Amino acid sequence: MANIRSNDVSFGSPQFRLLSPQQCEKLHNASLEILERTGVRLLEPEAVELLKKADAFVSEGNRVRIPAGLVERAFSTVPKRVVLCNRHGERVIFLEDHRCFYGPGSDCLHIIDHRTGERRRPVLQDVVEGVTVCDALPHIDFVMSMFLPRDVNQVIADRYQMEAMLSCTTKPIVFVTYDFSGCVDAIEMAEVVVGGPEALRQNPLVACYINVTTGLLHNQEALQKLLYLAGKGLPLLYVPVASGGMTGPVTPAGSTALVNAGVLAGLVLSQLK
Repeated sequence: MANIRSNDVSFGSPQFRLLSPQQCEKLHNASLEILERTGVRLLEPEAVELLKKADAFVSEGNRVRIPAGLVERAFSTVPKRVVLCNRHGERVIFLEDHRCFYGPGSDCLHIIDHRTGERRRPVLQDVVEGVTVCDALPHIDFVMSMFLPRDVNQVIADRYQMEAMLSCTTKPIVFVTYDFSGCVDAIEMAEVVVGGPEALRQNPLVACYINVTTGLLHNQEALQKLLYLAGKGLPLLYVPVASGGMTGPVTPAGSTALVNAGVLAGLVLSQLK
């Protein structure tokens, strides 16, 4: 009996936790309450219709209250892990447990030119050079475009960024597009590189980073991307934004619960699709 312990937890990796499991559960339950009582506005008719058919409560045209049961159902079908591959089809990023992976960002408006010291607007060559450097660095696991190039047609600049990433690295790519059509084009480009839609679905080289207006208001462009990628079985990041005191509660806990509610709404929609 001397070896019996209560509340014994072991960790297989270094961890730093701001919140206890009990606090996380409270925040999650608060998110469920937001979805069920307040609801979310969805500015894409297909998203509203999917939830309506699943017995969510729809009012005012696009205000949808999502029962907790739909969230639990989505948790039962969504993959518990996501694996991203490099261009050779090798599985290199395992999003599971407490594993962490690192890469650059996407949307810098200026760059300090390392040759001249000048602060200037980025050009496409900066994207090419940045991605090339990331491809050579062993501790960079994935790439993003880093800069918004100003020397190409701004309406389709995201296509140029995607072309540069596909051409200059074999590592997994996280991409951002300005509109829904840009997302479709980016996926079609990736499909060409890996050998077709089925090859990309089986060995995903890319994941789309989707910005969502807020946890309570989901813009049409974000929902269109979400449903398109879910329909193709491809990974994505669905990221609502909350600015404390403006588009979300002032308190960190309130903002966290709101953002999590928006993520859960996206999760439910992806699984319904």
